[in-house]
Amino acid sequence: MISRLKDLFFECKALVIKDLKLRSRYKAKFIFLIIIPITNFLIPFLIFNKIFEKMGEQSFGIWTPENYVLFILTGVFIVILIDLISVYGHNFLQEKYWKTLSGIFMSPVKIYSILLSKLIVELITFCIPLFLVLIICFIVAGSSLITIISVLIFYAFACIFISSVGLAIGSFKLSIEGEYKVVFFFIKFFLIFSCYKYPKEFFPEELQIFIYINPFFYFWDIIRIILVLGFENIVFNPRYTTHFVIVIVLTIIGPILSVLLFKHVYRKYGISGY
Repeated sequence: MISRLKDLFFECKALVIKDLKLRSRYKAKFIFLIIIPITNFLIPFLIFNKIFEKMGEQSFGIWTPENYVLFILTGVFIVILIDLISVYGHNFLQEKYWKTLSGIFMSPVKIYSILLSKLIVELITFCIPLFLVLIICFIVAGSSLITIISVLIFYAFACIFISSVGLAIGSFKLSIEGEYKVVFFFIKFFLIFSCYKYPKEFFPEELQIFIYINPFFYFWDIIRIILVLGFENIVFNPRYTTHFVIVIVLTIIGPILSVLLFKHVYRKYGISGY
């Protein structure tokens, strides 16, 4: 067991170093990549500000004129997560173009190492804005220590699940590129109804069914609920039991299913193109 963990560590370390060097090769593009998630939420902030200005003391669910800034701030680090979905496919395509992908799969590197390494690279890349946004969120919310720890844990759960989705659909970019856009279209559809930019109360009631059957929604929502209400106030609240169950189950089975799908696609179709 210890030997396997050591092998996983050294494999991840080698892959992380490789990907970071490639990622930072073009400095201007690298810096722009870090800044862009923050700018994505300027428009939602202006919309929220105008809505609450008109509504006065009214609220949308748990979102009020006093705490809506938390929704905007959490949206920033959620967007960083969402980018993981396309990172795996993009990297596989690059590796195919450079003719290095075959060498990676001929080496003893495990698929779980690839899954973890790209997640780690993404977190390292965005560590500064991610750290600053989280600190501001905790200060604005007046979070207790247990709430801070809980938010970090559930953010880690979200990282694992989103990485798993990224690896799963990235396998199509590896082997059957024509199918990738079709799969990615359905993922984008679910992301629209995952409430990462706007709360579910903004959506018409007849469309909210797409929110409640949406696995992404439960990850974003539980993080925001913990941040606003405090972990100690919701952990035993039956209203949020479904959130906890869905998030924990998907976090456990997500990596397993994604690795199985990746292996199936790779064995059946191999590496195609270039």
